Amino acid sequence: MPPSPTPLYLDWQFWAAAVAVLALLLSQLPPVVLWFRPRRLEVEVHSRIQVTHKVGNPNVGMFVSIRNTGGRVLRIRSLQIVLTRDNRPLTTLPAQNYFESPSAQSSVLFVPFTLKPGDTWAHGTNFLNFFDRATEKLYRETESKLRADIRDKLDARAEGNSNPVIAEPELVAPFVTLFGQLFVWQSGEYVAELIVEAEPGTALFSRKYRFTLYESDTAELQAHVDDYKLGGGVSFNVDKHVGVFVPLSQHGS
Repeated sequence: MPPSPTPLYLDWQFWAAAVAVLALLLSQLPPVVLWFRPRRLEVEVHSRIQVTHKVGNPNVGMFVSIRNTGGRVLRIRSLQIVLTRDNRPLTTLPAQNYFESPSAQSSVLFVPFTLKPGDTWAHGTNFLNFFDRATEKLYRETESKLRADIRDKLDARAEGNSNPVIAEPELVAPFVTLFGQLFVWQSGEYVAELIVEAEPGTALFSRKYRFTLYESDTAELQAHVDDYKLGGGVSFNVDKHVGVFVPLSQHGS
């Protein structure tokens, strides 16, 4: 009678071969151990937030650092800030563009991106809502008329006259009206909830921060209107319209 075959669990040759195969896999694929780590984002922000506006339309600038501390590739779909003032809902501002480096003079369009495990995305980011189509059309038409009026008056100045010229009141009025409709930066206590949406959804990040605007901050932002008659803040950028930079801290800390 032939001898019974050795059970697989007692076959030392089988287990030696299995261990050798496992060792080979681990040597060829060192990141395999990361597959079992949770999907996770680590998000940090700068201690100051930039608050400004474009003809009243609210803009927020924030330096955001996002690091993938999990074990899988993550796709960052969007960033947005949900604002409240004195515990009342105010507006939601999506990330629209960012600066590729600290020395960059112009921003680039924000689009979804991927982060490998250990990778970091860190940029100064602008959060705002673009004008709707009707407002954008009105803005372009009225800005063109205001710019043409200022150009004609500059051309008509006497030689050697370097004084600024002022646009006709009826051409400035639409921008003052738009400012009144869109401006939200009244003095008060603000909460900015930063939301990072990622795929898969289990990697969603949300954290609340707080900041304060004082009456002097509001007055500084409202003073931008004074430059509209010169074309400042409408046809061309003005350095002082950069806004106010105020301290930002984690809400509830």
